[in-house]
Amino acid sequence: MDIRSTIYLPSKQISEGEIQVKGKTLGRWKTKKFIIDEEQRIFALKSSQAKKKLKPFYLQYYKLEIREKKKDKISFDLISKAGGKSVTLGIQNEQQANVIINLLQKLITKEEPIQKQQYEESQLKFQTEIPVENTQQSAFEKIDYEIPCFFDTSEIRENISQIRKGQQRLERFQVVYKQQTCTIYKNVENHHQFITFIEFNGDCCDLIVQNLSDNNKINQWNPYVSQTESIVVKELVEDKSFQICEIRQLTNLFVFKREYQYLRHHLKIDNIEFIVQKQIDQRPKTKCNQGSLKYGLWSIEYKNNVTKVCYVTEQSVLGLSYPDEDSYLTQVFLQQITNINKSYIQKTTKQDQISTTVEISQINKVITLEQQVQGGQSQIQKQQTDQQQLLSQNKVAQENQQYNQEENDEFFDCEEEDAIDEMNDKLYIVETVHNKQLIQDDVVKDVYEQNARRQSILPIQIDIQDNNEQEWVEKKMKLVLTGGYCSLSINVKHQLQPKEKGQQRQFLTSQEGGHYIFRRDFIREEKNGGLKVINEEKLAAQKAVIKFLITRIGASLLMGKSITGISMPVSIFEARSNTERVCSSLGFAPIYLEEAAQSQDIYYRIKQCAAFQFGFIFMYISCEKPFNPILGETFQGFYDNCPIYCEQISHHPPICAIQMYGRQYKIDGQLELVANFHSNSVVGRNVGTFKITFENPHQEILLTFAPGSLNGTTYGDKVLNYLEKQFIIDMKNKIILETTFNPDKKYCQYFEIEYVNQLDYLCGALCDVTDSAIMRYQKEGHRKYKGLDLKNDIKQVRHKIKGIWINELKVDNQKLISIQNDYPVKMQLAQFPIPSDSTFRMDILWWKLRNFDQSQQWKEKLEILQRQDRKQREQKTKKKK
Repeated sequence: MDIRSTIYLPSKQISEGEIQVKGKTLGRWKTKKFIIDEEQRIFALKSSQAKKKLKPFYLQYYKLEIREKKKDKISFDLISKAGGKSVTLGIQNEQQANVIINLLQKLITKEEPIQKQQYEESQLKFQTEIPVENTQQSAFEKIDYEIPCFFDTSEIRENISQIRKGQQRLERFQVVYKQQTCTIYKNVENHHQFITFIEFNGDCCDLIVQNLSDNNKINQWNPYVSQTESIVVKELVEDKSFQICEIRQLTNLFVFKREYQYLRHHLKIDNIEFIVQKQIDQRPKTKCNQGSLKYGLWSIEYKNNVTKVCYVTEQSVLGLSYPDEDSYLTQVFLQQITNINKSYIQKTTKQDQISTTVEISQINKVITLEQQVQGGQSQIQKQQTDQQQLLSQNKVAQENQQYNQEENDEFFDCEEEDAIDEMNDKLYIVETVHNKQLIQDDVVKDVYEQNARRQSILPIQIDIQDNNEQEWVEKKMKLVLTGGYCSLSINVKHQLQPKEKGQQRQFLTSQEGGHYIFRRDFIREEKNGGLKVINEEKLAAQKAVIKFLITRIGASLLMGKSITGISMPVSIFEARSNTERVCSSLGFAPIYLEEAAQSQDIYYRIKQCAAFQFGFIFMYISCEKPFNPILGETFQGFYDNCPIYCEQISHHPPICAIQMYGRQYKIDGQLELVANFHSNSVVGRNVGTFKITFENPHQEILLTFAPGSLNGTTYGDKVLNYLEKQFIIDMKNKIILETTFNPDKKYCQYFEIEYVNQLDYLCGALCDVTDSAIMRYQKEGHRKYKGLDLKNDIKQVRHKIKGIWINELKVDNQKLISIQNDYPVKMQLAQFPIPSDSTFRMDILWWKLRNFDQSQQWKEKLEILQRQDRKQREQKTKKKK
């Protein structure tokens, strides 16, 4: 139950004022009046409606978390403990913010008053029933240490408590790296959250703390951190914290320099050193792409002659193709924690060498005296020989250690490639001597050696979805780093049959922080129907296109160039090629088509195909444009272990071919993406058909898709709707399902379906049709076919369909598919797709890095290459004729 829905009447003790509230949909800040009732422990917001109702937050059911600390605003969250709604609040005046935050925190932690007799009874019961160990552990739950409120978040507080108890919770974590004394765990539910443990012999707490908190040498222990660019921006004297700007450089083809800005604070609790890090929202200090360090907590403890280091963090490189690959690079960064105690190890080694030398000299003196007394020259020679061997071994060990250190420094300090072309080529070329010199890790060496002997040793693999996802992601990234990815991927035997179902299907329930279809981009236009675009950032980017095109047209005319080669700006694009977007729209296939394949009823199968058909157009919705595929471009993925493949088989017209191998069904399709631009609208359509083939009994069904229209491209509100008709046709059984979007009254009256005057309303029918209707479709084809002749083509109406496509569709008043309640299966990526996969395109990768200038340059470069390729093909075709 939402506790804000209860009736609240303010008491006499009230604090009033104004505060900013952040909207959940658009993220806009809005000023509202508030009331703090200290007697009833209630924080209430005044509604902007005419009735001025109060929305209360009963503080005993909430916790307070500081969210952001900017120059112009301090924001914080009231988070419900009982599953109710939370709210984000902000105050510009820092002094006023501290007063309100302290007051709310006081009311949140305030205990309920109880009678004296009840208190004594509860204390007696507590003392008799609860063991001493539990009382000590419960003390850790309370905040009995000083820490700036900016760092007092639930994640940091909980991990400090667990470290103090010595009971780190690892139920949701799995080991992703283990070598000697270093172990890294990753959260199976959140691939950006890690826990790292490492142990060192002896007491080296001070040296490790110095390595972590030395402002002159930020993260010197990690070779991926640029010491020349990382700086301490400023010191916060009041909080005893430091604002850090850290620049990282990973040796990966897809990841360039990253800037991390965070606050760092050092405190000591129970003889445990804690170093806390938390991301701040500030303007970039450099031109590097931004990374995310949500929080980090270091703990250093000396116990039983062992120094234990623990690092709990949630961070991301932000920009790699997919989260698993992103998290792997974070894992590579964390593996360098073993370098923290390098100075201590070197110091200890030097001391051991000195002590060894002293011991040897003392032994020499003793032996010399004894031998002089005994006069045994042979024994003297023997001892001297042993001593020389020991010294030579120590010298060799020192030289090896120095050589290894120099080799490591060379590996980690490798410079960025000057040309992007060279860097892009490394993904596809086989190994070179330069690549071999960059290999350090033993596992990577093994992978390299296997690739070097790939012609005779490399086994043919099967591209399936393994249970351990971390293993293949790690292997893939290591192959990319060593330049051996191409040689493996082209030898993979790809899956052509569905495998066994997984233990539990993974459904796509949300995208980009919103509904899986609407995201944060659309809401329903209540007046006329349709999806209204509300994302202000994307709307602003689309409005800027006109200015961009006018500039490009003027420059082309001045230079005497044709305007046909003007490239659309990537600012209005999404981070997918159309090949991936088409494949991402098939998520409802395992749900509806598997059920259809198990049925013998040909009409039930067609109804299930209709649910899949609507699911496809739902999933294809986006207010952004996909990247145009390149001829020969591919995409590979899986739905519930059912493989799907897509290839761009034609450049002009742009046609992609799709195949999906389901359980007792198969999908074959060819779609051509067509767009028609008008003065204030654009109409896009996937022209073509999907053929769904069922087994036992055999049945072939054709699907076509209705065009979509986006109005308001130049002025007015942008609203998306579907137009005209779409069809499902069974040629053999002479059945056609016709669906009409925004039908007129006569059409509805013919099928005896009520008429609704909304643009997103649809209706239609599944009918047995005449031979002439089938023959006309065969003659006209899917491009020209306009639909049924209601008077002459229909023999019998079997089922009627109607509904609002944005909400729910029904067949004979029974639910067919609902956007709100039915969810598609989440698509999984192929483990080792061939290098022509769209996820390897440099313009898309640059887009994901949010470097739109580089993305635009690569997009135009690829378009020029494709036009040149087309001309060459046309010339060869003419010669053949």
